[in-house]
Amino acid sequence: MKKVLLGCVFLAAIHPAFGQNQSNVNAGIDVGTGFKNSAWAPSLLYHEEVGIGKLSWLRLGLGLRAWAYYGEGATLSSKDESNNLLFRKTSVNGASFVAGFNFCFPRVDIGINTDIGGLALGSKRSGFYEKTTSTPGIGELFYNTWLSTSPVNFDFLPLFLKNYNGQSEIYARIYLSKKMGLKLGYVLGQIAYKTNNVKERKVLLDDRERRVFDRYSLPYAALSFSLSD
Repeated sequence: MKKVLLGCVFLAAIHPAFGQNQSNVNAGIDVGTGFKNSAWAPSLLYHEEVGIGKLSWLRLGLGLRAWAYYGEGATLSSKDESNNLLFRKTSVNGASFVAGFNFCFPRVDIGINTDIGGLALGSKRSGFYEKTTSTPGIGELFYNTWLSTSPVNFDFLPLFLKNYNGQSEIYARIYLSKKMGLKLGYVLGQIAYKTNNVKERKVLLDDRERRVFDRYSLPYAALSFSLSD
């Protein structure tokens, strides 16, 4: 799926139909949330889709997403999973550029979208650096202590790359009327934090890592509103 989505990001970015034939563009807003146990991920997505030539059943899309993720009891790991930080709570808010595609059927669209890049912000959180090893590394000073962390701010292709924040969706948009529909699916996301400096000095984990991340998948439901005539 990641290779398919990456191809769609490229096609959406270069396709000459965008901006040239506004009558062929569908626009809308989705307002909803992912949810599961003690985690939830609200989002607001503005999206535009355009047809590809005579392929009326396939549309490429671009958009803007405002999103958030709130969870409890998470373990975030470095890229090689050699470092783990335990969090009581996590909270990240972000805004992203989005690309994707839809398969269009009567009154139903089946689609996938993913964040291309964006900005994330959030409260500082303390993560417990849980580690016991017979071969201590550069992070030995901080083993089994609480470290101050903040969300990674600038994010890029979080579906494909580790250590970045963002979301993707797999969904069905069911049109109840010309202007309104119900969107059901899954939100696939990633949260990423980095250790904060102490007295202007970097706090490094073993292998000189500063970033940790975790992926999540949540059932998702939203209301969809069409902005097209």
